[in-house]
Amino acid sequence: MATTEPTHPATGGSRFSEAERAATGRRASIAAAAGTAIEYYDFAVYGYMTTVLAALFFANDDPVTGLLATLAVLGSGFLARPLGGLFFGRLGDRVGRRKVLLITVVLMGVATVLTGLLPTYATIGLAAPALLTLLRVVQGFSAGGEIGGAAALVAESAPHKRRGLFGSATSIGVAAGMASAAVVVGLVALIAGDQMTTWGWRVPFLVSFPLLVLCLFYRVRIEDSPVFQEMAAKHEPPKAPVSEVFRRHPRAVLQLIGLAFGQMVAGGIGSVYLVVHFSQLGYALTGSTWLIAVIAVMPIALMPWAGGLSDRLGRKRVVAAGFIGFAVLAIPCFWLMEQGSLGLALVAGLVLNVPYGIIQGVMYTIFAELFPTRVRYSGVSIGFNLAGVVGAAPYQLVVTWLIAVTGIMLMPAFYMIFAALVALLTLWTMAETRGADFREELQP
Repeated sequence: MATTEPTHPATGGSRFSEAERAATGRRASIAAAAGTAIEYYDFAVYGYMTTVLAALFFANDDPVTGLLATLAVLGSGFLARPLGGLFFGRLGDRVGRRKVLLITVVLMGVATVLTGLLPTYATIGLAAPALLTLLRVVQGFSAGGEIGGAAALVAESAPHKRRGLFGSATSIGVAAGMASAAVVVGLVALIAGDQMTTWGWRVPFLVSFPLLVLCLFYRVRIEDSPVFQEMAAKHEPPKAPVSEVFRRHPRAVLQLIGLAFGQMVAGGIGSVYLVVHFSQLGYALTGSTWLIAVIAVMPIALMPWAGGLSDRLGRKRVVAAGFIGFAVLAIPCFWLMEQGSLGLALVAGLVLNVPYGIIQGVMYTIFAELFPTRVRYSGVSIGFNLAGVVGAAPYQLVVTWLIAVTGIMLMPAFYMIFAALVALLTLWTMAETRGADFREELQP
């Protein structure tokens, strides 16, 4: 590792000027948003195609069993994420954010394209779900390294007083990826019609290839974050960042898990899960996916506003308002979805995603501010992906099973309220993170 400080024309020393920070922050934000968008496009396509894949990759004697099996494969991707978080987090804290983010997006894109080329159960029997699961695990391993790196890169590259605004780019990437997946699935379902189970289901996965090329175009053109460059010039990288996270920052890990659990469960139920929920309510796949696309796009407008608002009011206040919104709106919105009208379902979904947009606009900045620079990639990756295991991995299975057992279609609302309460209790234990100054950490 180099020991000489980098010299920058604007400053004559190791510090980056605010103008340099703003320019670097904009480039990092675009690259992070593009990469996160493709990662979440790839990850969300499977969720949107769950009901189709259930019939293609599992024995169809019992539709509910096939759906649960397909959701279990969906969950396997989340179970693989902590391993990816440990591996890529350690690597990112030692060699830099940019290099690792190039690797993660390539892995995700290749696994998604291969999913679109798989033979089905009718062709190769049990090997089909086995291969589907394997590729889903690769997707999860890759995704495990994405959010931690994207959040660290953007937060470390942004001007100090506008970190919330710039940090919302990661959230925009997540929402844009999920919305793009819904749009593609909706278009394909519309065009393919009855051919959806023959060739149509493959198209959304294969579309990942050109998106991967576009993402690489942006990510190879950026530099690593100024904060990481300064740290690398002044200090040796941590030899064991993962163990350092658990040894020195266990409270921050637990707080991130609590917040991310609420974010993943409440946000996931209000977005990706709605495709499954609407199928249970009897809505057609084409109408449902277009509905989800509209619902997924709307929060994007709120995210930069919420991020900028958190720079003025503080992260905790803005995020708390979002989770309170989830708790208040869950039951009436899910009740509206049951009324048999796609129009009412659209209104309910849009209303329910207002708090989602507010929370998403701030959350990844909070995650980055919970940890110091030397272990930020590892800390965010570990906490976020452990939350995925307890939150994102099982929630669709849990809610689907609860509906099957009780026959109560409001079960998603009750679970959403529970998740929001977990996040609010976690916020109560936290100090405000807005004032964290990454540059002060780097002083000898």
